Amino acid sequence: MAAVRKIRNWSKCYKDMYDNILDQKIAHIIQCVDAPNNTLFEIINKIRKEYPSIDPELVQIVIQGELDRQVQAPTCTPCGSKAHKKYSTKKECVTTIGTLVIDCPYYVCPKCKAVHTPYENALNLRDGKYQYDVQKIASLFGSKETFEEAAEMMNEIYRFDISADTVHKLTNQVADEISLEEITPTSQEISKIIEDISEETYRRPVLVFSADGAMVPIRTEDKGQPHHWREAKGIRGYLLDKDKIVHLLSWHQISNITEFRGFLAELRDKDIIPQDKVRLCFVGDGADWIWDCVKEYFPTCRQVLDYFHCSEHLHDFAKHQFAGSKKGDEWIEQTKVRLFHNNASHVIAGLKRMKCKTATAETERTKLVNYLTKNKGRIEYGRLRRGGYPLGSGAIESANKFISNIRLKRSGAWWKVDYANNILKLRCAKYNSKFDSFFEEYEQKAKQQRVSRPKRIRRVK
Repeated sequence: MAAVRKIRNWSKCYKDMYDNILDQKIAHIIQCVDAPNNTLFEIINKIRKEYPSIDPELVQIVIQGELDRQVQAPTCTPCGSKAHKKYSTKKECVTTIGTLVIDCPYYVCPKCKAVHTPYENALNLRDGKYQYDVQKIASLFGSKETFEEAAEMMNEIYRFDISADTVHKLTNQVADEISLEEITPTSQEISKIIEDISEETYRRPVLVFSADGAMVPIRTEDKGQPHHWREAKGIRGYLLDKDKIVHLLSWHQISNITEFRGFLAELRDKDIIPQDKVRLCFVGDGADWIWDCVKEYFPTCRQVLDYFHCSEHLHDFAKHQFAGSKKGDEWIEQTKVRLFHNNASHVIAGLKRMKCKTATAETERTKLVNYLTKNKGRIEYGRLRRGGYPLGSGAIESANKFISNIRLKRSGAWWKVDYANNILKLRCAKYNSKFDSFFEEYEQKAKQQRVSRPKRIRRVK
């Protein structure tokens, strides 16, 4: 008997401990709900910060109780009459903490017959069962992995049965709303980064822009026509902090030159670059359209021709002139040294005096002379190196790889242009560290649109 009494005492002790923990959880959930001020997306985010794993039934009970207690019968905005309750419907809400079923009343104005849904408006519930926290996870996973893999991971982690088609739909709904302005840092954020980098330095840091393209497999809509490849033009901005790159922004889209000019114009018009606090630099290859855009939108920046791109042109000429001999390697190294000592004029003069062995070599020499002459002001590599400027476009090449190629160049994948651009938008938002702030704005815009849109009465059979 003594042993039984001892077990009962311990059992009561454990029950009291659990009750205390439960009371704390309920108090925290009530504080998070704060009906009718917080949306379901905000409620779940606040709860998960304190309790990553929690009983969804407990959350459902508290949310339902707080809505019943705090939300009153609405007054019709157009006519000022008090709306009457017409019926209630149970709304299934699939969230990252589990499935919640909210009993949502519908109110109708007796005069103008306008329908009011105060619970759905207060919580900002999405049409359909998957809520905004699920959509956020779906768009993140869908931008990183295939939609099938994203659905599998979500089902494994959150234990709900979401399909790849639904992940695809949720992802594109979010990406359709992304614009360049929403995922670029503000002028205040950039100024703060520049101030941090500029401490204990005697000269202004270098802010680098670099542009390049990556080919993307595109599905042809016309019947009987083969698929093809299109270029996703990208631009990356970063600060050089000694030997470290501080990323600022990336923007990649499948676009033509006119649309790319629009991106540069938008960056310039946003006035986010404090040009008096940095030394502006643009690194690119020999494409004329890139330098034309730079001259038009950033005329005062320092222009740098990618060193490795320049080296490729030297190798192309040497291959035909020296036929792969050791003399060709020596000529290439000597020419690089001259370019590093800012002797581009001597290199060009030497090429013009050189006797070509074949007609092909003469053609390649003409191309190289024109190339170096056109980019003469961009190949002062020694002076650029001493000034702390970058010589290569490795940063944009890297951005093309981890933003575009990793996701879009999958085996057997052929994209519609709109869908490919949506994935690029999401990946840019993530790598610009702007996805969370963008999604909060996206959810708030959806709330405003929900309140303002007209509704019809649904009849309950």
